[in-house]
Amino acid sequence: MGKAIVLGLTILFYIISFGLAIGAIEKRSRARVSAIDPKTSLLRCEYTSDVSTGLAAGSIIFLMFSQIIIMLATRCLCCGSGVKPGGAKTFGVLMFLLSWFCFIVAFAALLAGAAQNKIQTKGYFNYFGGKVKCSEVRKSVFAAGAAFVFLTSIFSELYYILIRKARETEPWRANGPSVGMSPYP
Repeated sequence: MGKAIVLGLTILFYIISFGLAIGAIEKRSRARVSAIDPKTSLLRCEYTSDVSTGLAAGSIIFLMFSQIIIMLATRCLCCGSGVKPGGAKTFGVLMFLLSWFCFIVAFAALLAGAAQNKIQTKGYFNYFGGKVKCSEVRKSVFAAGAAFVFLTSIFSELYYILIRKARETEPWRANGPSVGMSPYP
């Protein structure tokens, strides 16, 4: 794949993933205590729709697609032509590790927020000292997911650029072997 195509496509996917994660923050379920349930004679929580579950799931999908595209384009450091030693390789490996760490944290935060939001739309409630308290997903769960999507995008793009640079051949070697400068026997 061409460098511009990979960078453009993955940046677009990361932006979509980040936007969906921000949308999940804003559209998370809100709760209020409703009237007594006639079937059980208990107070129940009434939740708004669980749109943020779908938004978080979409964010996860776009995050995975962009990570897969970058790993396929770079052959995930384990396959393909060798990477020449130097600063580009060293920092490329560091960016590889950081991108996967941030990816795992973003994935876990978005998945936990989506799952918690889905469960809470079922009408559960907590009883604390005579009060019914309806639990809601904290904004910080989706916010952490969005922040780590952003960090994943930065580290992954840097990883792609650095590893691509480390795999490039020097211009003087592009035409083939050269004549050695040692004296002839």
